[in-house]
Amino acid sequence: MARRVRERAEKRGGTGVVFSSGFFGFFAHAGVLSAVRECGIHSSGFAGTSSGAIVAAMAACGMPDEKIQRILFDLHKEDFWDPDPPGTLLRYALRGFRGYTGYLKGKGFEKLLETLPVRRIEECSVPLLIAATDLTLKREAVLTSGELIPALHASGAVPGLFKPARVGSSWCVDGGMVDKAPVRALAEHIQPARILVHFLPSGNVSGNADAFLSKRFTPWHVHHLSVSIARQATYDHQVALAESRGIEIVEIRTSPPSVSPNRLHAGPKAYAHARQAALEVLSRI
Repeated sequence: MARRVRERAEKRGGTGVVFSSGFFGFFAHAGVLSAVRECGIHSSGFAGTSSGAIVAAMAACGMPDEKIQRILFDLHKEDFWDPDPPGTLLRYALRGFRGYTGYLKGKGFEKLLETLPVRRIEECSVPLLIAATDLTLKREAVLTSGELIPALHASGAVPGLFKPARVGSSWCVDGGMVDKAPVRALAEHIQPARILVHFLPSGNVSGNADAFLSKRFTPWHVHHLSVSIARQATYDHQVALAESRGIEIVEIRTSPPSVSPNRLHAGPKAYAHARQAALEVLSRI
């Protein structure tokens, strides 16, 4: 069945793969990538945002599943947790945090990315698109060339947690702020017949309609929910636009165990959960 899926897609322009943003979602994305490969689906291009951009890059440069697992499963918080010293925080606090852009410097994060076998986006064996939010130009940035590590750093620089990353002449942060899953960008760039999307939904857009009212720090939850709703609407619009152009969208939605800097031990379970969910979806195509 997987061979028939691949052959139909190749006749119509190939299959693109999109990995959405999702806090520490790279474990789940890697599980889905493993399932896609097991089904014999060879992508004609990858796109990703934030954690999804990392796995998209690993896939686009041909990194084997075994190496991806070693990198992720051996990850420890101290590998990337590099906050400013307390004295620096105090100095910024005394001047109202003017000019303070984020808690983590991101250098540890960049060091982890040095395990990637290529240094420029265009050196990947298949096309790679990385979404980021350009603070300087006030717009989404879709990066298809240039230095790979700064682009990935920018795409995953969660505002407030990480300092913005410099890409060319711009300061950039997490692409998930404006484009949770860059379906439109991939559709326009490689014009595939089919796009597989691993979509990690924001947890606050499901469940009790007014659940945000019962949470502590309610104003923060109101803001967070508003952003999640906007990102969902943008994604839905992109999917509809791609389908109107005759592109088949195959969505893989997973709800893996929660992974965070203090819950990295849940990473392998998230990987296995997403992998199995993807195999089930792909077997029904």
